[in-house]
Amino acid sequence: MAASNRSSRRKTSKPSAGRRKRRSKPRPWPPVSNDPFEKICFKRDPIPEGYVFVPKGDVYITRHCRVKTKESQQTVYAVYDKSSKWSLGLRVPSDIYAMVSQSATETAGSRANAVKVRDERDQAHARQLLRSQFPDMPEKSLETIVDHAFLKGSGRVGRTGMKTDEKKANLAVEAYIRHNHTPYDALLNDGHGRTEARKAVWDTVRTIKASWVRKSVEPVDVVDLRSPTPSDLDMQSSDEDCLIS
Repeated sequence: MAASNRSSRRKTSKPSAGRRKRRSKPRPWPPVSNDPFEKICFKRDPIPEGYVFVPKGDVYITRHCRVKTKESQQTVYAVYDKSSKWSLGLRVPSDIYAMVSQSATETAGSRANAVKVRDERDQAHARQLLRSQFPDMPEKSLETIVDHAFLKGSGRVGRTGMKTDEKKANLAVEAYIRHNHTPYDALLNDGHGRTEARKAVWDTVRTIKASWVRKSVEPVDVVDLRSPTPSDLDMQSSDEDCLIS
């Protein structure tokens, strides 16, 4: 019997398969390159004759320096800081760096315009996506969500590539409602945990979101929904996806 109980305890203490985290393989150090035209070096190593150091930061310059050097069948040196293990930049032939730098200057205007056009296209796509899923969302709310959740470089839910467009729009809208039309932030300030606070306001989030999805018989008064503090912080959410954003 004792052996059986011990076996049972061992089984129940195991984490479920869905919660088990995958362990990423440690990266080798020093880094290894299998490219015959790219080698790894460290900051303290002497720079080969005719080469210059190109610091990381300008993606156009580093990418084209790497490509042009390999096309000329010369070696690109990826430079690392041995103590911090950080990538610092490249060492490439000085003539190739000069050529790429000149090209970067000459194309700066056209590249900036292309980025602007692409950003405007992305913003338009975000507006269309939100409007198609939430046709009754107020225009001011829509623009706020586009400017916040879909802001380039923000790392927020609207910019992730790990979710479908529909999922991104849904999570962005839930986050907006939660922060602007519920006592969510007040609950956090009072010391409640994020999961607990999100469950507490989920009914309000769901009600407002539903009113934006389809035409409501009676408009939802978001001011009234925001004012009371929920009395039951243990209420259960029917949709755990609300806990993601």
